[in-house]
Amino acid sequence: MKKEKEIVIISGFIGFTIGVCSMMMVNVNKEVIEVEKDVIPIHLIQENINTCEDMIEWMNQDVEMYADSTVFDMYIYNLEQMCEENRDILQTKYNY
Repeated sequence: MKKEKEIVIISGFIGFTIGVCSMMMVNVNKEVIEVEKDVIPIHLIQENINTCEDMIEWMNQDVEMYADSTVFDMYIYNLEQMCEENRDILQTKYNY
């Protein structure tokens, strides 16, 4: 019985060692990072464009309520510039 426990413990350590060594050779993390580099920036840029466009729409609706229409002009201009810059990034960098 004692010898069987020793064999089980030793074989467990050997199996663990083989598993760790094989995982170091496979390096699964590299593929995941490459996928994240491709997907996440495009998604974030698109979300940024959508958010800027939504804010412009809300500000234009608020301008209709106020008598002074110049309240949000600078903000709207900056948001439109951000939208254009993000679209340019998508077109030049990602061909999207």
